[in-house]
Amino acid sequence: MSPAGPITASGRGLKARPVFFGWYIVGAGFLFLSIGYGARYSFSVFFPSLLAQFNWPRDLTASILSTHLLLYGATAPLTGFLVDRIGARRTMLTGAILLALGLFLSPLASAPWHFYLTFGALAGVGLCLLASVPLTVIIRNWFERRRGTAISLLFLGEGMAYAWYPVVVWLIDRLSWRKALAVEGGLVAVVFLPLILFVMTTRPADRGLTRDGGPERAEKAAATPREEDRIVDRVWAAVDWTLPRALRTGRFFLCCLASFCIWGLSHHILVTHQIAFAMDVGFPRLYSSAVLSLGGPAFGLGCILSLVSDRIGREWTITWGTVLQASGILVLLLVADTRHPWMLYYFALSFGVGFGMCVPMVAVVVTDIFQGPRAGTTIGLVWFAFALGAALGPWLGGRLFELFGDYLAAFIVAGLTSVLGCLAVWWAAPRKVRLVPGKVAKVNPR
Repeated sequence: MSPAGPITASGRGLKARPVFFGWYIVGAGFLFLSIGYGARYSFSVFFPSLLAQFNWPRDLTASILSTHLLLYGATAPLTGFLVDRIGARRTMLTGAILLALGLFLSPLASAPWHFYLTFGALAGVGLCLLASVPLTVIIRNWFERRRGTAISLLFLGEGMAYAWYPVVVWLIDRLSWRKALAVEGGLVAVVFLPLILFVMTTRPADRGLTRDGGPERAEKAAATPREEDRIVDRVWAAVDWTLPRALRTGRFFLCCLASFCIWGLSHHILVTHQIAFAMDVGFPRLYSSAVLSLGGPAFGLGCILSLVSDRIGREWTITWGTVLQASGILVLLLVADTRHPWMLYYFALSFGVGFGMCVPMVAVVVTDIFQGPRAGTTIGLVWFAFALGAALGPWLGGRLFELFGDYLAAFIVAGLTSVLGCLAVWWAAPRKVRLVPGKVAKVNPR
């Protein structure tokens, strides 16, 4: 072997090209969403334990998660502002410390307001400061041509959050629900702090790089449509979007409606109450948790399938995802006992895949429509809309259960709001602002 490097058949030396650093950020973000959202959504596993120990009504108990989500959302616009102003690292370090502290203190709780303060305020604010909002802003800065791919791969991490269900059940059974929460806090501290310090970087220029990898990847750029070729509405695309400007547009509120319905209300009615529902009809907790945790890998598959949005468009991708979600909810409505366990499997898989196709699209649609160096606060406010729906979902599901004695009405609401969110994306029409790469050649052939 030549000292200069490996030799090809033609005798020419080749130098290995390093991986673009933006993909390391995507990988770290995957872990943040997996573990951070795992801590949030494992609340549905803790939910039956809290009901059994404290004997609180379901709507009151579910309001713990609602508080977490509401404060998460209230922090979202501030998070986008902070990332734009002080950078990702400082913002996310603060978030990791608050999230770990909230999980560590939650085991000391014995009254609802204790949980509102620890799991609600500390963990909710902390998770917002380090998860989807800063990561979406960062990836918007690092990627243009592969933004849809990068965001879809990032949100694979949210799918892995549900894979923690059986682990949390095992911890509760072996240690207690209080110690299981403390273990989650320790995992956040040990994993997140080093990754934030050594990997998270707000902009490529902070590491002497350029978006998408710079000139050395010109041959890849030649095979990929240029950004200017994608633009349909040049007047819209020329705007440096700030929050006051975005608030004067209908598209902003349609993005908020999609986020509120798909990612917020529909999903959180189901994710909070699905294990309690399965136990109500007779399935054991460990079995219910194991089956419904399949929604995590299914969500990941949906995120991978959502990569097709760069070819067929954001609207059609979210439509197919909504069809899958609706079919899963319909089957869940028919579950009355344990005689047909395939129904629980079908719900977990179809809803997981469908939701996985929809969630990255909400983020991609927002970044397709609103761009500019000061768009972080706008993105953050769309996440606030998500959190309003997410905060309402757990309480509403519990309240409808208390009113009617079952989850039928709650699950119907979840299905209908999912469809409404899909329609909001069509009305926002990102295709009329920027074409996806797969559509450019048909409109602007070279």
